[in-house]
Amino acid sequence: MKKFLVLAALAVLVLSPLAAQAAPLSAEDKADLKKIEAYFNGITTLQARFLQVASTGATAQGILSLKRPGLMRFEYDAPSPILLVSDGTWLVFQDNELEQTSHVPLGSTPLSVLVEDPVDFTTDLEVLDIARNPGVIRLLMRMRDDPEAGMVQMVFSDAPLALRQWTITDAQGVEVKVALLETRRGMTFTDDLFKPRDFEGDTFVDK
Repeated sequence: MKKFLVLAALAVLVLSPLAAQAAPLSAEDKADLKKIEAYFNGITTLQARFLQVASTGATAQGILSLKRPGLMRFEYDAPSPILLVSDGTWLVFQDNELEQTSHVPLGSTPLSVLVEDPVDFTTDLEVLDIARNPGVIRLLMRMRDDPEAGMVQMVFSDAPLALRQWTITDAQGVEVKVALLETRRGMTFTDDLFKPRDFEGDTFVDK
């Protein structure tokens, strides 16, 4: 379980390259993209429980907190020592048990769409496909300037429009799915919540 949590967290930071080509976008696709852009750009703060499930069967849970622009925090439930934070410039992966910290540029992952300001699918992101089922919109995308950074599929409910989950698939076909539960918006967060932590001996202490 510990190994899975580390690998899954790192998958959020740097996704494995997958072969894909963008499909032509219809007028309906473009209209849906505008709605999704408006949805993201209308978020100031958001918090949700998340459930992370791999196709291997391993699972984990935690709390996701967002404060746009730029700030994001994934805190895994105990006993996991993992913390992921975005301070607006970097995505920082920290493991208390191993006392290791890794930094990845925020703009190098498609999940930066969660905290970009403004969100614009015609600039940094390339939309590969849009699929629809009753009440659901699925959006597959990758970074336009760095396609080898990986891909992510986001799933939205359509009425009302809201992000419900995303799925990351690595080059070996292993999927890591993150579902959002009990989503709330409009709460107040201090910026300190999104700062990396300092290691002090065997203790993991907030800055």
